[in-house]
Amino acid sequence: MKSTLSLFILAGGLALTGAGCVTTMEPQGSPPASQADVGYLREELRRLQVRLEASDAEIGRLQGEMISTRSAEPGYASAAQVQSMQTQLDDLQRQIRALDAARVQDKKEIYEDISKKVASLIRTSTPSSPSRSPRSGTQSGINHVVQSGESLSRIASAYGVKMSILVEANHLKSPDSIYAGQTLFIPD
Repeated sequence: MKSTLSLFILAGGLALTGAGCVTTMEPQGSPPASQADVGYLREELRRLQVRLEASDAEIGRLQGEMISTRSAEPGYASAAQVQSMQTQLDDLQRQIRALDAARVQDKKEIYEDISKKVASLIRTSTPSSPSRSPRSGTQSGINHVVQSGESLSRIASAYGVKMSILVEANHLKSPDSIYAGQTLFIPD
């Protein structure tokens, strides 16, 4: 706006310099120096108009950029939207907790089922008539012949005794030192 006003003032000044009072004593033509000044001012006015048009174009481009940037920005969520999202998150957390609890319960049930099946398999793999013989004069129990693939922990759980009791009763150096065909004493 200021640029336009200054252009009008400059143009008005140019018009007035060429429209001076003419008397009979003065020569009718303008002196050569004043015509050069008018030409210079006209050229300056033309340059200012070009700069003004370029500035207007740049302002328009920047305004368009600003509008497109503002429209591309994500808006802020309202309080109702935030509350709705919080409710959804709470529901998801409850569902996750319920699924975790169910998973833990399923894991327990599967473990118990597998333990029962392993114990049953061990019982069925034992000889049909285990020989009862006391290992020492004071202990009573049964003998078990270790089958291929059996471990001391399986045997202990099948007979319902602790592994440490089997290790001690059979004078084993390690629970891993049993082998297929070995006879183990299972105390009562």
